[in-house]
Amino acid sequence: MLRELIPLVTALTAAGVVYVVREQRRRRMRIDPPRPHLTMREISDTPALLEIEKQCLATDDPRVAFRRAAIENAVAGLYLEAIAECGVADTGELLRAHTQIAQALREYLHLKYDDAVADDWFDHFTRVARPYIREKVRLTREFALHLDEGAERFARIYDALLQELLKEALAAPQKKSFVPPDFSHS
Repeated sequence: MLRELIPLVTALTAAGVVYVVREQRRRRMRIDPPRPHLTMREISDTPALLEIEKQCLATDDPRVAFRRAAIENAVAGLYLEAIAECGVADTGELLRAHTQIAQALREYLHLKYDDAVADDWFDHFTRVARPYIREKVRLTREFALHLDEGAERFARIYDALLQELLKEALAAPQKKSFVPPDFSHS
C-alpha cells in the first residue's frame, strides 16, 4: 500500500514546489510602488531635477519620460568619463552632476513607479553603452586628429547602436532583470 502512495506523494511535492516558485516570482514581479504620490522635492530640490519632473509629468507616459531622462544623464556621464580618459581636464564636476541626477531619477523611479531592480534596464543600458561610447569617442578623436573618414563612419555606427539600445531600455518591462553582458572576449 505504501508503494502505491509514492507516485502520489511525489506528484504532490512537485506541485507544491512549482506553486511556491510561481508565488515567489509573482510577488517579486508585482508592480507595487512604495510611494506612488512622491514628488521630486522629497528626493532633491535641485532645480535641474525639478525641471525634469515638470517636463516628464506633462507627457503621456511619465515613467518612460523619467527613464529617458535618467538614460540621457547617464549617457552624458559616460561621454564625460570617456573624454576624461582621453586626457581632457575639468570634467569631474560636470560628471558628478550628471551622475547625481541619474541616480536621483533612479531612486524616484523606484519609489514612485517601482521601476528599479538589480541588473534592470538602466544597469543593462549603462553596461552595454559604456564600451560603445568609449569607442565612439576614440573614433571621433581619430577623425578630428587625422581626418580619417573611416573612423567617422564607424562612429556613426555606434550612434545607431546607442539609439537601438535606448529603444530597448525604454521598452523593457518593469522589474525585468538582464544578464550582465560578457565582455571578457573583447
